[in-house]
Amino acid sequence: MTAARGVAYHRAVGIPVFPDASGRGSRDMKILYITQGFPERRMIGGQISSFYRIVQLTRAGHEVTALCLVPRGDTETDPAELSEIARIVAVRDVPDASVPRYLANLFDPLPWPIRRYASRAADRAVRELLDAETFDLVIANSIHAATRLATVRAHTSAPCVLFAPNVQSTIMELYWRHLPGPAARLYGRIQWRKMVAFERGLAPRFDRVFVYTETDRSGLLDLAPDAKVEIVPIALDVAALAEGDEAEEFDMLFIGYLGWAPNLDSLAWFMDDIAPRIRRLRPGTDLAVVGAGAPPWVGALDDESPYTRVHGRVEDATPFFKRARVLVVPLRIGSGVRVKIVQAMAVGCAVVTTSKGCEGLEVENGTHLLVADRPDEFAEAVVRVLGSGAERRALGEKARELAAAKHDALADRPPLVEACERIVREREARTPA
Repeated sequence: MTAARGVAYHRAVGIPVFPDASGRGSRDMKILYITQGFPERRMIGGQISSFYRIVQLTRAGHEVTALCLVPRGDTETDPAELSEIARIVAVRDVPDASVPRYLANLFDPLPWPIRRYASRAADRAVRELLDAETFDLVIANSIHAATRLATVRAHTSAPCVLFAPNVQSTIMELYWRHLPGPAARLYGRIQWRKMVAFERGLAPRFDRVFVYTETDRSGLLDLAPDAKVEIVPIALDVAALAEGDEAEEFDMLFIGYLGWAPNLDSLAWFMDDIAPRIRRLRPGTDLAVVGAGAPPWVGALDDESPYTRVHGRVEDATPFFKRARVLVVPLRIGSGVRVKIVQAMAVGCAVVTTSKGCEGLEVENGTHLLVADRPDEFAEAVVRVLGSGAERRALGEKARELAAAKHDALADRPPLVEACERIVREREARTPA
């Protein structure tokens, strides 16, 4: 994959590219982008935001090699579109989660979410790439990819950047406190303490850490005061998401990767404490649940209620946003920015969420979405929006305007690209000729 091919692809599908390097004041770069899974624009959450990080870099004329650590069996994401803009090096070495592995991790200094991606095969692939080629910048797409850092440092002097969409220790602390039973809470607390130690030791070793929000920046600096942390807003192809209209077909949409504990917690809370209140106030209100990785109890929701439909993994999430009257994001555990809310805003779908759910977004309650933290308040907000097409349209229009102004990956000068180019220039200025 060459930078020229990436630019040609963007032109072919109608994505505007940056001016030539001379117009940007920065030469084209070779970037090694280390990630888990195959970033994909039709997905939700981390994979779509990761895909558009690569889009921003390649449409600026930079050449990206994506080293993707994926499960040993089938993958839930498709590399086809990514391969049009980046060279892919796939490493199939992610073990399945299991009770024996959870128990064995009690004696491991690394927390399980990190150990699972601490792949020797991926280290070997990184080493081979760096020994064979010269890269100008290395990006670890998340803390799960950060165990590659020692190998990277041993084989290149290029600056290394960590993208931290979430502060994992913040998520894990909130999560263990919600776990049922003392044994589960003890295990969760042990994992949280290990994650605190891991993030504290890791963040200062990167040349820069990118986060989405000031809350996460402050949280990381509290853990690691010597870390260099910079805010880079989430960016998607807002115009493409906004294209076309579809008729509203169902009332509520819950969407997210259901192999991720915070999403499962929010769905369980919604089904136990919020949905029954909604249906008492508005009988027959229906719900679509979308997302891969669901445990059996989520699939069983289909049989328990005639008004709940579980769709599992879908090829393209965008039509579900367009057909829903309201997106519900009842999040209690998390950090960073909810990509699904930005997707819904770009589409113009009304959103009801918690304070935690919209944390980090420059939104105003009652203007761009509705915020409610108690089950009764959340239910009332959903029923209110469902009962007023005019309010749904007003929220959607304001949300779409905000998404276009703040979260457009195809803006002329995305902050991510400017930051990466600046970091490389700074390293080159410090390096003797």
